[in-house]
Amino acid sequence: MWFRILGMLCLPLFVYCDVLKERLYEKLDFSENERAKVLILDKQMQILKVISVQKGQKELKLNLQDSDELFVTFVENPKNAPLAKDSKYLKNFANIETKEAPQEEVKNVSLEEGVSRYEARFERNRFFGDFLGFEPYRFNYFLPASISFNKEQGQTKRTEAKFQISIKKMLIDDLFFKDLDLYFAYTQQSLWQLYDNEHSRPFRESNYEPALFLSYPLEQYNVFFDRVNFGYVHQSNGGDLLKSRSWERLFVEGIYGYENFALGLKAWYRIKEDANKDDNPDILDYMGYGELNLAYGIDKHLFTLTLRNNLKSDNRGAFMLDYSYPIYKNLYLYVQYFNGYGESLADYNRSIERVGVGFLFAR
Repeated sequence: MWFRILGMLCLPLFVYCDVLKERLYEKLDFSENERAKVLILDKQMQILKVISVQKGQKELKLNLQDSDELFVTFVENPKNAPLAKDSKYLKNFANIETKEAPQEEVKNVSLEEGVSRYEARFERNRFFGDFLGFEPYRFNYFLPASISFNKEQGQTKRTEAKFQISIKKMLIDDLFFKDLDLYFAYTQQSLWQLYDNEHSRPFRESNYEPALFLSYPLEQYNVFFDRVNFGYVHQSNGGDLLKSRSWERLFVEGIYGYENFALGLKAWYRIKEDANKDDNPDILDYMGYGELNLAYGIDKHLFTLTLRNNLKSDNRGAFMLDYSYPIYKNLYLYVQYFNGYGESLADYNRSIERVGVGFLFAR
């Protein structure tokens, strides 16, 4: 049995500062009779339970399952008491007892029944986004070994590094009406000739993708999807006139989650450009008009699949399969296989096959 008591707030980087504390108090609503709140988190920093501690309560007992690693965080009501500066004070506040708990007791520190892994991840990321200022959008990864089976544009070494940075930030919550939130997102994917010493290890291609979109939950409606996102996205490679690639789209995306399964179905409409300035007029013939994303978790293993197709007789599209497994806290072993068109804008009209191995940062 593993559990840890942290002084103020559990974060992936265990950050402790006054700014985070102030934002935490804004997030947690304390009543006058509350002395503190107890947050129970798993090792992925997913909040399993928030427990209220009332005034006059001298002892708190938690029956924790014997096989889990848990983080227990105490947050005092700022109206009633000074902030605790270390975990010794907090240990005196609560008596934590670990034992084999009956199944009905274990339910108190587990996910609510019917909450899918996708919903739990969404809420966890949103919670921490309030403190860090941003949250993960797509996967963030680094593949030091990404091997291409066919030579790509500007590629001197078939083994190169590939990485992706993807974050989002809620700009306005409850825009126009309750639960309609406005987000800004930014994704950057780069292909780096890390092993080309002769040419000073150049970046072969980088794609930049800012997006602005609205997100709205659909649980209260009798529809298939749990959430819908719709908005605008721009993608470009920042190249010069001869190598420039860019396009703009409006998109709508429905997301469904059930237990360890998640599905995302996205459709897009390309915003037309001046024919004389269009860098890639036939890009829809290769990228298609949408994509399907599937994810399934088995114990600690997570498999994700992305499919695209132009829905024409030539059947151009793409297939990407990802696998990840935790190796330390929020660090995961990550394997990625891609086959098809549109891996990068430079090669959007070339069929590419590649496999990469590296690390995923949070999922």
